[in-house]
Amino acid sequence: MFRNFTVIFGLLIGIVGASAQDWPQRSVKLVVPYPAGGGTDIVARVLAQKLGDTLGQRFIVENKSGASGMVGAQSVAKGEADGYTFLVASPAEIALNQYLFKEMTYDPLKDLTPVTLLAWTPLVLAAHPTFAASNLSELIALARREPVDFSTPGTGSSHQLAGEYINKRESTRLVHVPYRGAAPAVADAVGGHVKLTISGMPPVVQFLESGALKAIAVTSKRRSPKFPNIPTMAETAGLEDADFTNWFGVLARTGTPQPIVDNMAKAAGEALKDPKVQDILASQAAVPVGNTPSEFRDFIRSEAMKYARIVELTGVKGE
Repeated sequence: MFRNFTVIFGLLIGIVGASAQDWPQRSVKLVVPYPAGGGTDIVARVLAQKLGDTLGQRFIVENKSGASGMVGAQSVAKGEADGYTFLVASPAEIALNQYLFKEMTYDPLKDLTPVTLLAWTPLVLAAHPTFAASNLSELIALARREPVDFSTPGTGSSHQLAGEYINKRESTRLVHVPYRGAAPAVADAVGGHVKLTISGMPPVVQFLESGALKAIAVTSKRRSPKFPNIPTMAETAGLEDADFTNWFGVLARTGTPQPIVDNMAKAAGEALKDPKVQDILASQAAVPVGNTPSEFRDFIRSEAMKYARIVELTGVKGE
């Protein structure tokens, strides 16, 4: 009986290996847990186009927004582990929400398997050209005197935490105004309906280049390669430890055959080396990465530890 079991098990392993080697045999879905037009969506669509051209199957981007990215993330975390649905994620639903919300219907570190980190961008504090402050020192002075509204893609986002971090460190009164996605949050800053927005770079690049928005500072430790003249938050006294980035990574349902995970990581990494893809990402101020599943796992753990400290510092809670 044991011998029969061994034979059957060997056959199953062979079948899984063969199907993984032939992957993909049909369309592949990339779930973006935010509306169209935001940074995650833009990066996902660039990747989908290149993967489709390279692998000979359609890669379809599906936007499933809601609950700070958790609706879309849950659909993958509780879905089929067959290698035909992947999540294109940002920090909130993977490294942050577990510290903000008392109840989550999935465990991002157990139910999802890292595939590869695609790219990262700084967050940027940007304002309407008529806004009274033009740099971070002026913004801090202004927000100490009076409340200053700032829009973000949603409650519990790294964008909100960047604003609350400034409040905690500098005793300012930045007032959070959450939106459902980056596109409407940025649009209202362009229209002057909110004084300030904290956004990933892709949704604001065109507005910074046209002068429809002015940059106050970026939130990453290092300056944006596309906008090297914009200072970082860390260059302002009192905020030297500030380092908030908006990153975009691919994850699969845990249980997805490892050969498929590895194949997806390899294909995405090769896509990110394509000069046309790099040009598109650079135009959006996104820096390509393309690391291994194990490297991405280590990165997520590091980000989760960082955000646990920041949530404790700021006292932000999810709604």
